[in-house]
Amino acid sequence: ELMKETFRYGFVSAMQQSTVQIGKLGIQGIVNTMGVTATAAFAAINRIDDYAYIPEQNIGHAMTSVMAQNRGAGEGNRVKRTFLVGMCIEVVYGLMAGIALILFANPLMCLFTKDSATIIMGESYLHLIAFMYIVPAITNGVQGYFRGMGDLKITLWSSMINFAVRVLCCMILVFVWDMGIVALPWAYL
Repeated sequence: ELMKETFRYGFVSAMQQSTVQIGKLGIQGIVNTMGVTATAAFAAINRIDDYAYIPEQNIGHAMTSVMAQNRGAGEGNRVKRTFLVGMCIEVVYGLMAGIALILFANPLMCLFTKDSATIIMGESYLHLIAFMYIVPAITNGVQGYFRGMGDLKITLWSSMINFAVRVLCCMILVFVWDMGIVALPWAYL
């Protein structure tokens, strides 16, 4: 029974992560149509964004573990408290990451390239997405809650819908409205 339950959780989590990676491939395909400078800027941006985003994911994972343990122990009040504290940590981190990206976009881009056009493109993207880090912070906290409560279907479906809509929005904003690389943060929002 435990192996079956472990497999079920692992399978749904693997499907969710696969959805994320397939979505990233779709976005990369769209970016590749924008030319070499946009592709280079996006490669650097992805490295920076991954470092900024990983703590948000891990705060959500920590919330999952603590809430699941407390749910198992029948401690409903601790589950609520963990959720509230975790969400506060997520929001504070999201704000700090956004501020850091606004302040240090240029030096961060310069770690990856010396090409001024690529740096300018990367900076414009980072300055825009910096205001949006609060959204994935909240999303990660909410998904952490549902994972902790054992309802993995919600997290799987939300990831699938998120990336399908994100890729569709990118396509519209890039190919129809010709917004260039700044279309991506708007599509993420």
